[in-house]
Amino acid sequence: MLTDLRNTGALASALLCSALLLTSAPASAQVEKKDIKISLDWAFQGPQSIWTLAEAKGYFKREGLNVTIDRASGSNETVTRVASGAYDFGWGDFPTMVKYDATNPGNRLMGVYMSGDNSPNAIMTIKGKGPATPKELEGRTLGSTAGSAANAMFPLFAEKVGIDPAKVQWKMVSGALREPMLVRGEVDGVAGFVTSSFMSLVELKVPAQDIIVMNYNDYGLSQYGTTIWTKADFVAANPKTVAAVVRAYNAALKDAIADPDAAVQTLKARDGLLNMDIECKRLMVSLALTATPNFEKVGLSTVDETRLVNSIGEIRRVFNFKDEIPADTVFTSRFLPPVAERMPPKLGACKAG
Repeated sequence: MLTDLRNTGALASALLCSALLLTSAPASAQVEKKDIKISLDWAFQGPQSIWTLAEAKGYFKREGLNVTIDRASGSNETVTRVASGAYDFGWGDFPTMVKYDATNPGNRLMGVYMSGDNSPNAIMTIKGKGPATPKELEGRTLGSTAGSAANAMFPLFAEKVGIDPAKVQWKMVSGALREPMLVRGEVDGVAGFVTSSFMSLVELKVPAQDIIVMNYNDYGLSQYGTTIWTKADFVAANPKTVAAVVRAYNAALKDAIADPDAAVQTLKARDGLLNMDIECKRLMVSLALTATPNFEKVGLSTVDETRLVNSIGEIRRVFNFKDEIPADTVFTSRFLPPVAERMPPKLGACKAG
């Protein structure tokens, strides 16, 4: 009996350790699909470092997931990859996903985490070399990539600012040529994601204070930005896997907000030639669209139903879709962590350099 009593503490400790082991990684025994392929929207740059940070910190492994994360050449490619089943998850522009759903109702994609509270779609010009205001865009030439969401949504932006989109000329070029053409004066402005174009111009030695940004949402559009999506039938068949990916990304996003410099350092494993100072600043531009006053108040990925419906309506109008697109078919909040776990920390800063 004395032996039993003496061993009670050891037994309790052993039981506690066993319980902690069981509760620390329940997802590894629960996810329906462990091997996951994720397609990003673009090259491995600052904004994409949230994903490499999640990988480096073991957040996916903690959830029982083995992930492969690949770059893409735009949100259209990301949509195609996920819709075809070649990839399980995509991260890209919300309007591009909704556009796909409208034309493919039998193979819908569904957003499961809204990382962008504000849309990155914008027109960018250089002070003293082109239009300084939206009203001055008429009669000018803008550069854009084929399939660009900023180009597609431009008619709505034009409507909001009171200009005739037919009076704006376009040059369709590759992403590598877009910003250099603006610097050389071959176009008067560029349409694209501010997260990419802004820092590309800085890399080309344009002073940040000389870059004029006309963000579409600042002129009345309701669009959300980047979104994690997967196929609707994947959601139905693999709910625990979806929740695991969302948890891992949410944890990494909060870490990136708190320490953006540490986040971009994880890009080195993908591209050792990247300028980390530039990529950290590029991430800061992206985080400005995520750590907004709204998300700081209500929590990351907290989507407003009325705004979501309005944003879908804008997409229907610009692409002339006649059929309704129910909001609950393009985005679900059911896999989000509790609000307390989605409150963003104080935004950190890049190291001087």
